[in-house]
Amino acid sequence: METIPVFVLSGFLGSGKTTLLTNMLKYYLQQNKKPAVIMNEIGDVNLEGLLIDDNVPMAEMLNGCICCTIREDLSKSLLAIVRNEQPDVIIIESTGIANPLELIEGITNTSLIVEIDLRLVITVVSAPHFLNASRGKKGKTTRLMDEQIRCADLILLNKIDLIEEKDLHEVNTRLRELNSKARIEETMRCNVEIDSLLQMTSHTEMKKVLQDQPNDGQQHHTHNHVMVHTHYFNKPIDHKKFEKLFGQLPSEVYRAKGILQFTKSEDRFLFQYAYREMEIVKLNAQQEVQTVAVFIGEHFDKQQVDQVIRELEG
Repeated sequence: METIPVFVLSGFLGSGKTTLLTNMLKYYLQQNKKPAVIMNEIGDVNLEGLLIDDNVPMAEMLNGCICCTIREDLSKSLLAIVRNEQPDVIIIESTGIANPLELIEGITNTSLIVEIDLRLVITVVSAPHFLNASRGKKGKTTRLMDEQIRCADLILLNKIDLIEEKDLHEVNTRLRELNSKARIEETMRCNVEIDSLLQMTSHTEMKKVLQDQPNDGQQHHTHNHVMVHTHYFNKPIDHKKFEKLFGQLPSEVYRAKGILQFTKSEDRFLFQYAYREMEIVKLNAQQEVQTVAVFIGEHFDKQQVDQVIRELEG
């Protein structure tokens, strides 16, 4: 069996990883290749999975970061996909709070058992959010974002249309300070030439970093500061009220997503909320889908979130 290339999609919450994933899947399917996907969420619902073609084998890992609470499941999923599906390529989209260095080590270990090859680590960076974060106070979340950039072979600087030209120069300078070797592609909505992107191969410095790390069985990073709050809706909600009330969420909630049904409509919609920006996309779900919202942030007041939801459902 030929060695199967593995691509890791990293990046902070709301940066645009899922858009890149769907673009990559379309590319491989058009090439008559068989891609497989491993998706991970820190909540108990994987909503992005609903955007994946039913013909694409997918493993879902919920309630944890790939490299922490369910790290062993990553190896099991890789083994199962390789042995049961024989894909041409595997794409791993990790939760936005994952430290890719630990994730890369897990993939490398699995490659000792089955013929997989870590081909590329792609980190998607939201230009406006990274700009604000780099100018603000350095917290655990900012440091994690920096680590994802340092681990990248390719950095997709996304949403460049949302910042000024002078700010874009500042962002690029900061990215180069964090990672002098990675290729940087400036994008809008992760619109990038997939063919040339996939021709890249991982630089050897990353493998050397992994080899030099002590293997004492300890996890050297933590993200206990990240909170997840899930709410299941029991009825359709008003569209205008939804958009209005979402502006009342605590500032510590930096990401939310979910499946909605609006009043006077039988359709289901996927909503994505990141740093005060909202996107709503109609779903072509072929089966009944539970309406739900997942809120992600740092030390936010869950009661305040529940109050917003009660007003929404009232």
